[in-house]
Amino acid sequence: MIKYVIEKNVLDLSYKRNLQLLNAILIIGAGSFITFLAGVFLSPEKISSYSILLTIIGIITFIFYKRVDNILKDISNKIKSLE
Repeated sequence: MIKYVIEKNVLDLSYKRNLQLLNAILIIGAGSFITFLAGVFLSPEKISSYSILLTIIGIITFIFYKRVDNILKDISNKIKSLE
């Protein structure tokens, strides 16, 4: 019984940690987009370089998002299998 509770608590902490990572990833993605809009507004002649940077940051953000999302699904399935 105690081993079950400890394992569940460890999985819960891991889940919360990955949720924090997911929130940080989404904030970085949204902040990048807002920065892109501000940069285009202030200097429209650099739109091509800003677009390239936004695309690179968007791809990296998407890759990290999918990785953390898959980890969250795995942890959720492990918690369900404990019960």
